[in-house]
Amino acid sequence: MVPGDCLVVLPKIPSGAVDLIFADPPCNSGKKFGNFIDSRSFIPEYAEWCSEWLNEYIRILLPTGSRHLRSRTQAMPVIDIWLRERFHILSRIVWTYDSSEVQARNYFGSLNEPILHCVKNKKEDTFNADDILVEARTGAVRNPIDDR
Repeated sequence: MVPGDCLVVLPKIPSGAVDLIFADPPCNSGKKFGNFIDSRSFIPEYAEWCSEWLNEYIRILLPTGSRHLRSRTQAMPVIDIWLRERFHILSRIVWTYDSSEVQARNYFGSLNEPILHCVKNKKEDTFNADDILVEARTGAVRNPIDDR
C-alpha cells in the first residue's frame, strides 16, 4: 500500500508493475476528508476525474493482473461504463452490510455497494479460486446442485 493522492503517487509507479489493484475512490458524496471535500458537482466533472486515475491503473497493471473497484451505488454507473470500454468485467460483486450505523430518515438507506472485478486480458488473468473458497452457509460442499 502506498498512501497519498492517487494522481500524485500513481505516475511514480512503473508501467506494468502491479498485479492486483483494489480501489475505493471518493464517490462525489460531499463528505470532508481532512482538507479535501469530495464535491465534484456534476457527473461529467466526476467522470473526467475518474478517467485520470483509472488511466493510470491501466498503465501500471500487469497484463495478467486484475483490479477490483468498490464505489457507492450512485457513482458506480459512471465508473462501470468507463471500465467496460477498456477492461473485461468478469464479476459484479455485491458487498452487503447492515446500515444500522447510518439511518436515513427520508429514503431507504443503502445496504450494499458494488465491487467490479476487471482484467485486461481474460485469457491471461490470474484467479486463485482455491485461496478464496468459503464454506457455504448450508454446509454444502463445492458444486452444489441448484434444484430451483
